Amino acid sequence: MPLKIVENISLKKYNTFDIDVNARYFVEISTVQELQTLVLSDIFRNNSHLILGGGSNILFTKDFDGLVIKPVFKGVETVSETESEIFIKAYSGEIWDDFVMHCCEKNWNGLENLAYIPGSVGASPIQNIGAYGVEIKNVLDSLEAFNLEAKQIEIFQNLDCKFAYRESVFKHEYKGKYVICSVTFRLSKLLGFNTNYTAVNDELKHMNVPELSAKAIAGAITNIRKSKLPETSEIGSAGSFFKNPTVSQDFFNR
Repeated sequence: MPLKIVENISLKKYNTFDIDVNARYFVEISTVQELQTLVLSDIFRNNSHLILGGGSNILFTKDFDGLVIKPVFKGVETVSETESEIFIKAYSGEIWDDFVMHCCEKNWNGLENLAYIPGSVGASPIQNIGAYGVEIKNVLDSLEAFNLEAKQIEIFQNLDCKFAYRESVFKHEYKGKYVICSVTFRLSKLLGFNTNYTAVNDELKHMNVPELSAKAIAGAITNIRKSKLPETSEIGSAGSFFKNPTVSQDFFNR
């Protein structure tokens, strides 16, 4: 089946700020084979490109005069498991919060503090998203990414991603050079949660949670987020999106 590359399409429904700008070309990609076909096309070779996930960390100010590539790989599958842990592969087009809640329902622990963050699974390693004491680097085992220049899939282990505070190798050195196709997470089946934040504990008490669980923590964090921010469907925004300043040790000491 040939690729369906659309011309002059509005990106209004593809970004959470709800900005109505157009892309000269737009294509949704659901398989590696489609990516291989795309990179050999004249449209890809002759135009700049933008890889667009959930559209929650981008603010368009004008039309994009190039090719917008939207990965829509779908699926969640078990890679392997033991009595104490499970390795879960989620494909990049899955909605992040849906995936988090799926894991919480299964009592697979590790992602619950990252509940109700907008965006897609594939975008989560790029920013090394984090909240309430947990970051992607704490739970990511590996990921599969398509090299747009080499035209092949490459596997990145956790250390290969060079995670730092809201940083990864995909945000700078490899920006625009890879399409993340899937991410494998290492989650725990054992009890043990990060509830170091006072706000989270206060909300759990308010909810009268009888027993601590991933689902309960995710629910508390979702309530906190909803109390602070409107739904992006009501008021366009990027959700809670910020980066704390980083200073030198000398500045900190002063």
